Amino acid sequence: MSDPFERPFSTAWTMLSLLLFLAAELFIGAWLGPLVTGKYVSPMFHYQAQMLLHLVALYLGGLAVGVLSPGRRLLEPAVGGFLSVLVTFLMSFFMPTWFLRFDLMKVLIGGGIGFGVALLGAWHGEKLMGNLPPDELAHTARGRLRSAMWEDELTPGARRSRDRAR
Repeated sequence: MSDPFERPFSTAWTMLSLLLFLAAELFIGAWLGPLVTGKYVSPMFHYQAQMLLHLVALYLGGLAVGVLSPGRRLLEPAVGGFLSVLVTFLMSFFMPTWFLRFDLMKVLIGGGIGFGVALLGAWHGEKLMGNLPPDELAHTARGRLRSAMWEDELTPGARRSRDRAR
């Protein structure tokens, strides 16, 4: 029996995930940057802060997709997380330093971590929204919120025509 909340893979939600990861990273970076800039810290601290910033952005972006998307969207942010890490590694083609060179094994390990962190965020977002069957959506506040956001997707026929409401 098929789950009514499962949706076919969506490239649009994958691309939206990539944009959400970038937005989250820029937002966190704008907050974190002034705390670190001008302080005496080791270059290694900057790399650690960047890594942590990227992981938190992947989690928060996955969480946002889990909350905002109709039905279950777990694979899209996870694939977007892998692509986000891939894009980060692609910048190594433009870097003159030898230790930042492109390496397929680094991409697979880093992409796997990004995939897992974004998947965890999406799973928490889906759990937070409480994916309920359509007949139970009206019984919880989260269900009503999700139903209101995506009525056409989750509860076919539930949206009343404005003409009939009058």
